Amino acid sequence: MAAHLTCRCVEIPITAAQIFRCGRPFFMQGSRWVVPSANSGASSMNPQVIRSTLAVVLVALCALPAPDAPAHAQFAPLFMPNANQAPRPEPAERWRLEFHDAADSDGIISFRLWVQEESPMHVDVPIRKGESDREIARAARDALANRLGERYAAVVVDGEDVVITAQRGSPRFTVELLRDTARDVDVDVDRD
Repeated sequence: MAAHLTCRCVEIPITAAQIFRCGRPFFMQGSRWVVPSANSGASSMNPQVIRSTLAVVLVALCALPAPDAPAHAQFAPLFMPNANQAPRPEPAERWRLEFHDAADSDGIISFRLWVQEESPMHVDVPIRKGESDREIARAARDALANRLGERYAAVVVDGEDVVITAQRGSPRFTVELLRDTARDVDVDVDRD
């Protein structure tokens, strides 16, 4: 089964076996691209037209607004199919997230948390332009606490650091920074 990316009336299969353009398919036949016509079986397409059409489609896809974080997380396996197979950092009972500087743009800070013997969890922290490192730390604490539940405690320390601790009897875990799209916000993730 082929996975597809869809943009309004344009659908591009990742396998590139068939490409649909506004409901009218064109495909590779031998070494030529062809488009079925109403009267004859197929008509040839100029390779330059194909390249130009694909370029326009790719530019249109890039111009679309970015998806919101929860929707993007649903499609992460399509873009990173081996994410669960990545080597895990060594687990610990405490992790410290240090946030530096105020946000110079809107963005998202994404973390991946691996609890031993469980699937990884993704936590997205939305950031607004102008938020200080202290506000970002509080937002991260809230997002992490909501996702981790009562087995782990997330607290703000020194105003701009978040310390995540496994409660008694909870398994050790790993925290990894996936992305930080807010300009001028630096995030350090370390075992505590």
